[in-house]
Amino acid sequence: MKNFAFLLLITLFTFASCKKDTPTKSEESPANQTEMAVGDNTKFGMDASSNPQGLAVGSQAPNVKLTLADGSVIALEDLYKKQPVVLFFYRGYWCPVCNKHLSALAKQAQDIESKGVKLLAITPETYENVTKTKDQTGAKFTIISDSDDSILNAFDVAYKVTDDYQNKIQEHLKASIANTNANGQAVLPVPATYIIDSNGKIVYRQFNPDYQERASIDDIIANLPK
Repeated sequence: MKNFAFLLLITLFTFASCKKDTPTKSEESPANQTEMAVGDNTKFGMDASSNPQGLAVGSQAPNVKLTLADGSVIALEDLYKKQPVVLFFYRGYWCPVCNKHLSALAKQAQDIESKGVKLLAITPETYENVTKTKDQTGAKFTIISDSDDSILNAFDVAYKVTDDYQNKIQEHLKASIANTNANGQAVLPVPATYIIDSNGKIVYRQFNPDYQERASIDDIIANLPK
């Protein structure tokens, strides 16, 4: 009888311990919460394996290298040491939303840069396709082709595109994302915007996987370093 009571006590203790250690729904791990958040972005073409977060305000901008169309290379640091930089990412010439945004920036680029800042666009598309973008939007500011995704990765905006989204772009816009890009891969940036001050500090960011949401010109001007 004593042995039976002892075994019963051990069983009850083990059951209670397991129940206590089982997380409730509200205590799900950050990994699970991240997976759910990423899943919500598949409608924007983001593969579930990707989870770009972007750099936070207050972070130091990475000192990436920028390869110009003529093959010359400059460091981002060399630019922001001279003047604050408004750096933003766009997807490609085939993206109507990108073209609308760049056209609006092109119209007011002189006003923005007259405030002592430099506009700098980053894209994964080839320089041949950058020319198409400039022709379509009238952009005169500097556009950098990120041929190896090093800039996209440094700012944590890169994501792999789903096959379904690639097919959608091919069908409706007659463009291959992979063939448009300099590295031949179906990778896109979250079309984020960062303002970097002359010390290399990020003082403003707009980051949204919904490619239709962009930093407005008013927001950019309002957040320029004084």
